Amino acid sequence: MTATLRDVARRTGMSRSLVSLALRGDDGVSAPRRELAVRAADELGLPVGSLARRRAAGAPLVLGLLLTERANPFHAEVLRSAQATADTLGFALRVVDAFRDDDRLVSGLEALHTSAGSADGVLGVAVVSSRLPPAALAAAAADLPVAVLGSAGEALAGRGVDTVRSDEESGMRELVLHLAAAGHVRTCFVGETEHPSTTRRGRAYGAAVALLPTDGRAEDVGSLVADPARIARLLGDGVTAFVTANDATAARLVSAAAGVGLRLPGIASVTGFDGTALAGRLDLTTVDQPRARMGARVVELVVERLRGRRVERHEVLPTRLEQRGSVRAAPLVLSPRG
Repeated sequence: MTATLRDVARRTGMSRSLVSLALRGDDGVSAPRRELAVRAADELGLPVGSLARRRAAGAPLVLGLLLTERANPFHAEVLRSAQATADTLGFALRVVDAFRDDDRLVSGLEALHTSAGSADGVLGVAVVSSRLPPAALAAAAADLPVAVLGSAGEALAGRGVDTVRSDEESGMRELVLHLAAAGHVRTCFVGETEHPSTTRRGRAYGAAVALLPTDGRAEDVGSLVADPARIARLLGDGVTAFVTANDATAARLVSAAAGVGLRLPGIASVTGFDGTALAGRLDLTTVDQPRARMGARVVELVVERLRGRRVERHEVLPTRLEQRGSVRAAPLVLSPRG
């Protein structure tokens, strides 16, 4: 016969509810009672959660955090919040930086996953990246809690992975409407063609432009940096605003334009996305993602799993348009539309 919580309660003299908390690793249970419950569960053959077992053994409580690039302003701000949250919850973070390398992302996830079997291995993994294959995430989630910041929940639904992201669609729509209200009828989306966040935000940009009597086009920032004369040609074609995929891309665009004597923003408006400190320094109108809340939630989702939650969660947090000086009214006279 399979052992139950009631059996452990009888053997230990503890209440059934206290046994349940102890075997989930709840930090409200004293160390002696937790150790007693875990020992009794082992003797009776009742499964014990990894968090409870680690606490009972007095071993370190470690979570892995894997991110695309620590130097990225958005990731850096998310990481600070994630670290503070982990510390508050009593966990250490083992941070793995992939330095924008997809192979390093995959190997980093595999290394964290493999470490789970050791005494000081990770108990779960928080991922701050949209670039990992769903199959790789699902494989890790079969053995330990995994939560992802930035991926659309529908891409990982049913794979045992939790997600948290911002409402990029609403944020981009509000941004495009703001530009339209300023008279911009020909805009250009600038992103990194191979990057998942560019793909998502590019789709959101296209959907928003389609709702208005405006004209939108798209360019890869790498191509514009390699050949800044293309920026001048876009301006000559009547583009009056550049909608970039993130604040860092906006900075690259502004720098490339300056290299050929074009002052952006100024000669045309420029917007960002993310709401990082970089946007403030550039006086950049941007879509402010709740970075602190997102960083906290990706850690909390992992810990919730460790404490017994089994149902997937896919959370979407609201964004906010941050209006600054990089958006100005469009010129009254535009170049003829081709």
